[in-house]
Amino acid sequence: MTSLSKTLQLALLTSLLMLSGCVKYSFRGALPSSIKTSAIPFFEDKARVKWVGLQEKLSEQVATAFLEDNTLQVITDEESSDLLLSGTIVDVRTQAVSISQDEDVEQEQIVVVVKIECMNQALGKPLWNGQLRDFAEVDGDAGTDEIEAAIDIAIEKLVSEIVDRTIAAW
Repeated sequence: MTSLSKTLQLALLTSLLMLSGCVKYSFRGALPSSIKTSAIPFFEDKARVKWVGLQEKLSEQVATAFLEDNTLQVITDEESSDLLLSGTIVDVRTQAVSISQDEDVEQEQIVVVVKIECMNQALGKPLWNGQLRDFAEVDGDAGTDEIEAAIDIAIEKLVSEIVDRTIAAW
């Protein structure tokens, strides 16, 4: 490759990078143009087994994901928001995935189940609602730290699905 060709490629790449920094990108998906704000109240915890800090972690991560997505402005005033995204932790459980011949649990899933309602405030009806479930796997003899890490992974997956469903409005 000639030095002139390399110089042209470098100039083109530099120009593209500079232009990309000037563009603000937002993917609105199928959301109606009238929906610009969302309020996300603190998630309720109705699970039989309570995991300390789960409500806070889930609520904060959902709000942060919407802020980072830049599709909707997250506000605290539920009354004036276009969308009200309410969530309830329904269940947190472990379930065996594999068991040894000695009947010891070798692998298990840490499952987090949430119920979500995304209410279109102007219409007074849900944009979408449903029960979402996700999990992460741990060794059967996992300690508290590994279980907490698995819950974090399940929460990340749930948060991603909540944002995707809201933006896609399905």
